[in-house]
Order: sequence, then structure tokens, then C-alpha cells
Amino acid sequence: MDKNSSVYKMMVLGIMCAVFGLLLSTVNKITAPIIAENALATVKASLEQIYPGADFEDVTDKYIANDETGLIDGIYEAKDKGYIFTLHGTGYNSNGFTFMVGFDNDGKVSGYTALEENETGGIGKRAFEEDYTNTILSLTSSDPIPLLTGATLTSTAVQKGIDAAKAVFNEVQGISYDPNAVAALPTLGEMDYTANEAACTEQGDGVYACSAKGYVAQNEGGDANEALITIRDGKVVSVEMTAVKDTPGMSDSAVTEAALAAYAGADLDSVIETGATSSFTDGSIKAMVQAALKAAAGN
Repeated sequence: MDKNSSVYKMMVLGIMCAVFGLLLSTVNKITAPIIAENALATVKASLEQIYPGADFEDVTDKYIANDETGLIDGIYEAKDKGYIFTLHGTGYNSNGFTFMVGFDNDGKVSGYTALEENETGGIGKRAFEEDYTNTILSLTSSDPIPLLTGATLTSTAVQKGIDAAKAVFNEVQGISYDPNAVAALPTLGEMDYTANEAACTEQGDGVYACSAKGYVAQNEGGDANEALITIRDGKVVSVEMTAVKDTPGMSDSAVTEAALAAYAGADLDSVIETGATSSFTDGSIKAMVQAALKAAAGN
């Protein structure tokens, strides 16, 4: 065959493509496990916070198609123990955060921790601190994820991420649950405001002069916030702030007219969501309202 003919050149090109394709396939078979192992090694230290010494397998490609949210970054199986999901979300910091949650094979939450976050101290950062972490660790893959009062933006993002992980995990494990279930919020009477050191003095006609420590008093040794709270027939009539000692700007959302109006008609069995982003100031007001209601009830 004429080596200068187009047919000959096409045959040679075809043979070369086939050889190169075979070589690339062979190289890929050799390197793919190494690449996968190296990728797993980069996250193994984080995974071992939940399952120390476990034998991990990256099963992201196997199950990621089951995620309809796009919030799951990785899925890892800890052999004979459970699964860990790495996730992302956006809270108060627009740069977002990453975290992971683990489930034992029986569905119990085995771990929950931030991987990278720069959330606001006293607000969004509380979603990764001990109290909320312990709440998450007390749950199973069948339980609704509660929001964190005063840090709803970040805890909502956490909730959505864990819900995405739950959906995949429960499908893999064949666990039935209600994906639309909502966690009950604590009432005014159930909330623990010990750190606020709320105190109220009755002024007469159901009016109580109250004080409670907010951010400045708890963290900087400054003065407490103060309010006049009117209680009649065991319910809040009004809340009037008489001194706001927390940082201007940070505390503003908790002392707006709309936020304070949310307490009208409340009693100790009420769930109050003011929409405030300033958790310390919001907590101090709730602490004063709780103390006034208890004082009015003779507690």
C-alpha cells in the first residue's frame, strides 16, 4: 500500500489512537485507586474525629445522585460503623461554612462538627458550640433538626444540610421517617437563662422593673440591659426597654418595635420568635420576660 496515500495515513492514525487509548486506560486503572486513596487521606483526619481508627471508603460517587439539594460534598462509609457526610451551607458569613455529620448504622447521630467556619461570635458560631452540638448528638436520622434561637440563619443552613444527609442515609439504610417533621421549639418557661442573671422588682399594677445581662455584661463586665415589663392575668401586656447596654448595631434587631411586640400576650407556655439576629440581647429580653412572668405567678 502506498504510504503516502490517505487510506494508509488514516489506518496508521487509527492504530495510533487505539494504542494511545489502551495506554491511557491502563494508566488510569493504575492511577485511579492512588488518586482516590490520596483524596481520602486528605479528609481522613477529619473523619477520624467521628470514627477513630475506622476503615473508610469514599462512596460519594455511589450515592451522590440521591442528593437533590447539592449540599453534600462527600459521603464516606466507615466499615461496620456508619456513614459520614461532609456538607456546606451559608449562614451570617456570606463566605459560607463546611461541616460534617455522622450516622451510626442504626441511625443514631455519631458526630457533628464544623470543618471550616467564620460565623459571627455569639450568633452563628453558636451553631457549632457545645450546647447545640450536644443537641444534634442526641438525635437520630429520623428526628427533625431543631433551629437555634438567635442564630436561625446559620442553624437553618445546618438543618438543611443535615436533612440532605438524612435523606440519603435513610434511603441507603432503608430507614423510614417523616422528612416534613418539625422540631418543637422551647417555651419561655423551658428556656435556661441562668447566665443572664435576670432580676425583676414589682413597681405596682403589674409593672416589673427588670434587668438581665446581655453580651456586654456577660463578656466585657459592663452593665445589664433593663426593661419595664407589664404582666396582667399571667400574660405579657408590653415590654419597654429602658436601657440597652449592648453594642449599638449588634443589639438593634432585638429591640425594634416589632421584636418587642412579639411578646404581647405571651405566657410561660409560649414560644417566642422575634426574628432578632442579636442572640445575646434577645436572650436577655427573654430572660427578663421569663423572670417577670414567674414573679407575677409567685414563683
